[in-house]
Amino acid sequence: MNGRSWDCVVVGGGIAGLTASIFLARVGKSVVVIEKSKELGGRGRTIEKNGAFLNLGPHALYSKGSACKILDELGIRIEGGKVPVSGKLISNGMCHDIPGDPLKLIKSPLLSWKAKKELINFFIKYKKIDTESIRNISLQTWLQQKIKDQEAQKLIMMLVRLSSYSGESELLSAGAALKQLQLGNVIYLHYGWQTMINQLRDEAIAAGVTFMKNKRVGGIKGVSPNIEVLIQEQDTLYAETVLLAVSPQDVISILSNHENNPDLSSLEKLVSVRAACLDVVLKEVPNPDISFAMGLEEPFYYSNHSRVAKLSADGRDAVVHVMKYIGTTDQVKEEQVYGELTTFLDTIQPGWEKAVSFKRYLPRMSVSNGLVMAKNGGLQGRPTPSVLQIPGLYVAGDWVGNKGMLVDACFESAREAAGMICEI
Repeated sequence: MNGRSWDCVVVGGGIAGLTASIFLARVGKSVVVIEKSKELGGRGRTIEKNGAFLNLGPHALYSKGSACKILDELGIRIEGGKVPVSGKLISNGMCHDIPGDPLKLIKSPLLSWKAKKELINFFIKYKKIDTESIRNISLQTWLQQKIKDQEAQKLIMMLVRLSSYSGESELLSAGAALKQLQLGNVIYLHYGWQTMINQLRDEAIAAGVTFMKNKRVGGIKGVSPNIEVLIQEQDTLYAETVLLAVSPQDVISILSNHENNPDLSSLEKLVSVRAACLDVVLKEVPNPDISFAMGLEEPFYYSNHSRVAKLSADGRDAVVHVMKYIGTTDQVKEEQVYGELTTFLDTIQPGWEKAVSFKRYLPRMSVSNGLVMAKNGGLQGRPTPSVLQIPGLYVAGDWVGNKGMLVDACFESAREAAGMICEI
């Protein structure tokens, strides 16, 4: 394959790279995807342990999000279960019903009548909020302006943590946060996200995409239509266009020696969103009545994904995820956070350790490569797919483009980048 020329070289075999490769190959482009790992899928990979299927931490699709729409557009069928809007919130070590409907809200002993009144008003109106008009305001500032009761503020922040995977209310764009909250129900996929990854891979192969796995790109030279892609194993590929569907840090590394000396300062300022995750397979769930819980004051999450999705071969074992949302300035002490996660799980499922079939601790899992910050203009402040200083070079990922957050941004930016490439 040394020296072969392609219409497009896609670097990165995660969700964005796979999606873009399908769009490109289906219109007749010759496409090769270079993936540094032995397996495709990136953070969307699922592993099987003792007959149970585990994602890398808790993963979900929004039924009204871009991911579901684009998967449908590609002809990819996803199967899973919709997560009910119910569960428990943990406040000061005690379990309470999440006030997810008007009756539970009115009966909640946690909230004053003032808080209940403000929350009812918020829940009535939040889906109609013009999120674009508040993209430059932080969620914390917006809440302080609109919601006076502090307990009501905490509950809304808790819901935003759940939908955005971020607890950085002082940095997060209020517009982006509330737009994400407006997406509604989430879906847990049967047998994990690997089912989606496998279908993306199969569609790419059917469209004619070639894969080079376990290969790392060391740099690129030139501009369209004569771009050289340098493989660290001493191969060189030639391309009319290149799509970097990798992290901002990898983009910076790959372009560090490009002769056009592109300005990458905006990428250097991106803030990663991270979480500490404890993924557990249980032979039985000690307290089956609680399938979902969130911390009110503390940024913790618990969910038994098996209550909604098929995640074990025999349907017996339960896959549960416990997570702590990590702030950008937090100094993560791995053993301490592990203790916090197990303590939170003890509160919800006392005696869980006796039922463990498998557990995995991910202390610094990457949730997103770019926090959507108010000071940058929210979604409108993210980099576009086109790298203007290098004609023919494009980027895609959860940190690119002005549409969607998390995996929705991967799909949206992949489709947009592919569209730009097809216009050349």
